[in-house]
Amino acid sequence: MRGFLFLLVCAVLAPAQAQVFDRLYEDSVQPTLAQPLLWMSVPKGSVASPDALPGVENFQPYRPDTTLPTSDKQEAWVRFALPATEIAQTWFIRVPRQTIAKVSFFFRDAQGNWRSESAGDSVAPAQWAVRTRVPSFELQTRSDAAQVYYLRFEHRIPITERPMLLSPIEYVDGASRVGVVIGLMGGMFGLLAMLSTAAFAITHNRVFAWFGLSVAALLFAQLVLIGYGGWRMWPHSAHLNQVMPWVSALIALAATAWFIAQATYARDSHPHIHRLLAVVAVGSLLLGCVMSVNPDLVPRILRNFWVATGALGMVAALFWMSLHGQIWNLLLLAGVAPTGLATLARLSYNVGWVVNVETAQTAGVFSAMLGSLWIFLVLAWRNREALLSHERIATLAAYDPVTGLMLPHIIDIRLPQMLLRAERLKPGCGVLMLRWLEHAQTQGVLNNDKRAASLAQIGAILRSASRDIDTVARHGADEFMMLVEGPVTRNALSDAATQILAASIRSSQPSNNAFPVNVHIAIWHGGSGVQVAQAVIDLLKTRLQQMSSGTKRPVQFVDGANEAFVFSGKNGDWRKQDLITRINALETSQPEPSSVRVDRQTSAQKRGASP
Repeated sequence: MRGFLFLLVCAVLAPAQAQVFDRLYEDSVQPTLAQPLLWMSVPKGSVASPDALPGVENFQPYRPDTTLPTSDKQEAWVRFALPATEIAQTWFIRVPRQTIAKVSFFFRDAQGNWRSESAGDSVAPAQWAVRTRVPSFELQTRSDAAQVYYLRFEHRIPITERPMLLSPIEYVDGASRVGVVIGLMGGMFGLLAMLSTAAFAITHNRVFAWFGLSVAALLFAQLVLIGYGGWRMWPHSAHLNQVMPWVSALIALAATAWFIAQATYARDSHPHIHRLLAVVAVGSLLLGCVMSVNPDLVPRILRNFWVATGALGMVAALFWMSLHGQIWNLLLLAGVAPTGLATLARLSYNVGWVVNVETAQTAGVFSAMLGSLWIFLVLAWRNREALLSHERIATLAAYDPVTGLMLPHIIDIRLPQMLLRAERLKPGCGVLMLRWLEHAQTQGVLNNDKRAASLAQIGAILRSASRDIDTVARHGADEFMMLVEGPVTRNALSDAATQILAASIRSSQPSNNAFPVNVHIAIWHGGSGVQVAQAVIDLLKTRLQQMSSGTKRPVQFVDGANEAFVFSGKNGDWRKQDLITRINALETSQPEPSSVRVDRQTSAQKRGASP
C-alpha cells in the first residue's frame, strides 16, 4: 500500500518536478521539457564549449530554491532540452536579473555545430541577439528531434533567480507592461522636474531647484537600474553598461542628501547633521567618479555598505530633527522614507536577500514616484505659507491699522510713477487730497474709540469711491490722498469728490459711535502741466489751507481759484441738504444716453459751468 501511494505521488508530481522554469505570470503557458533543468558549477574559464562538460549524470536538479554559486572564481552551466514538435514553436528565455556580468546561450545549428549568443553587463547591448532590457534569447523547436540547450552564467555573486521560458505573446505583453511603467515614471518625474523649475523661477527659492535636481537624478537612476538606460542611452558601450548602474545610484544619493540638507535648514538648526549630509553628498560623488573609471577599484560590499549607510543616515537625520521640535521635517520624512526603503530593498536584492527582482523593482519605482510627489506638495504648501506670512508682514508695513488705508510712503513711491506714466502716455491723471476738519477737536478728547471710528469711516468712504487701480492712503494725521490713474477727466474727478463728500455728509448724522466727518477736498488734474510729485502735494496743501481760512466751498480744483465750484447754493452759500438731495436724485435717476450727456457737458462748459 505504501509503495502504491509513493508511485501515485511521483506520477502526480513528475511534471511539476520536470518543469522548473520560472513563470512571468501565474497562468503562463509553458511546454513540458524533454529533459528538466540541470546545473553544475565549474572553475571559471575552464570550459569553453558544452562538449567539454562531463556527462549528464554529473549535473544536479535545478529546483525552485536553487542558487547558482557563481563568483569571481567559478561559473555555472545549466542544461535543458525541448521536445520535438510537429510545427516549429518559438520561445524566449529571459533572465530576470537586471545586472549580471555575462550569460551565454549555446545551441546547435543546422550542421550540428555549437553556436553561442551572449548578453550582460560585459557585453554592449547593441551586440545582444535580442535587444531587451534584460538578457534574453530566442529559440525554436524542431520536428525531427529534441533539442538540447545550455546556459552559462558568469557573475560575481550567487544568482537566486531562475530563468523564464516565455511564449512570444507573453514576451510582448511583459514588454508592454514594462513600457507602461517606464512611461508613467518618465511622465511623473518629468512633470515634477518641470514644476520644480517653474516654482524656482517664480519664487526664487533654491530648495525647489535642489529638489528638481534630485528628481532628475532619481529618474536617471531608475531608468538605468531597470535596464532601460543600457540599450537606449549607450547601446555600444559595455563599460557604461557596467558602471552606470552604480554611478547613477550614487549621483541620486548625493542629490537627495544635499536637497535634504537645504530643505531642512540643518545648517542653522543642526550643524552636525548638516555636516553629515554634506559628507554623504560629497562622498557619493567621489565614489561615483571612482566607479566611473573602474568598478573593481571599490569592492561590492563597500559599495552596498555606503549606499545603505547613506540612505539610512538621511532617514535617521530627518527622524531626529522631527523629534527635536521641527515637525516640518516629519513631512519630508514621509516622502523620503519610501524611497529610502526601496533603496534598501534593492541593496538586499544585490546581496541576495531578496529573490524576486520584479517586486523590488516595482516597489522602487512607485515608492520613488509617490514619495517625490508628496515632497513637492509639501514644498509647495510650505512656500505658500511663507508667501502668506511675507504678505502679512508687507501688509502691516504698508497699511494704516486704524483707517485700513496705505501709509504715506506708498504715496511717495507711487505718485512719481503715476506722473511719469501720465507724462509719457498722455492719458491724464488726478490726485485728491482730503482733510478732516474735526481732527483737531478730537486731540484732547479721552475717548479715542470715537476718533478711531471716525477715521475708519473715512477709510471706508475713500475705499468705496476708489477703483482697483487707484491708490488711497493716509498722508498725515488729518489728511488723506487718492491717486486716480488715467485716463481720467476733470468731470470724473469732480464726480469722485462729490461721492466722497456726500458719503461723509451722510456719515455725519448724529451718532454716539463716532465724531462728525466734515471734509475739504482739493483736486489736481494731470492736464495742468505740473509733473513734479512734491509740487503737486504742495499745491493741494495750499488749496486746502485756503479753503480752511477762506471760502466755504468744500471741493475745489487747485488750478481754478475763481471758478464756480461743485454744487454751490443760492448766493454762493453751500448747503448740505441741497447737496444730499441732488446726490439722491442722481443715484436714483436712469443714466442718460452718452450723446445727450456729451452735449450737456459741452453746453455747460460754454456757459462757464462747474466741472
